[in-house]
Amino acid sequence: YAWTEISGPTTGAITNSNSASTTVSGLVQGVYQFQITVTDNNGLTGTSTVQVTVNAANVPPTADAGANQTITLPTNTVSLSGGGTATSGTISSYQWTMISGPSGYNIVNPLSPVTDVSGLVQGVYQFQLIVTDNNGGTGASTVQVTVNAANVPPTADAGVNQTITLPTNTVSLSGSGTASSGIISSYAW
Repeated sequence: YAWTEISGPTTGAITNSNSASTTVSGLVQGVYQFQITVTDNNGLTGTSTVQVTVNAANVPPTADAGANQTITLPTNTVSLSGGGTATSGTISSYQWTMISGPSGYNIVNPLSPVTDVSGLVQGVYQFQLIVTDNNGGTGASTVQVTVNAANVPPTADAGVNQTITLPTNTVSLSGSGTASSGIISSYAW
């Protein structure tokens, strides 16, 4: 018996070329042809060729869930714009899920790369996009959505009403302000 490589990448190593059965190691992506030559006791030979195709490894696709977003109530809907790329296949499916955050939300179309999420309440959400390629490989990406409380205007208090009698012509005004969704940054009389 005599095994030889007759075509293909030069990286294959035949373990035992003088055996009827052998292994070939060190194969890389490509198409190989190996030939076996058999010789009988009368010196006559016969040959046969086998083809071995080595496919590239399935490289998982890459997911992109898009940029982080911040909204302020009463706005309670965001548009998630994701996508995916596959180097060793094609993207066959998309799946959006919420992985953390308040329970108030509705993913309008979880099987689309671009979808709206409505019904958000105050808090920080993380949504994950999983993309799957036609070879079964998956990739995941996460986007954060921060929902701030409604911006409630501050409350001004000009103080108590005052009455003076002339010739007194000066009063002291003492005002204040309260901010429920921030801090007071300035006063103007």
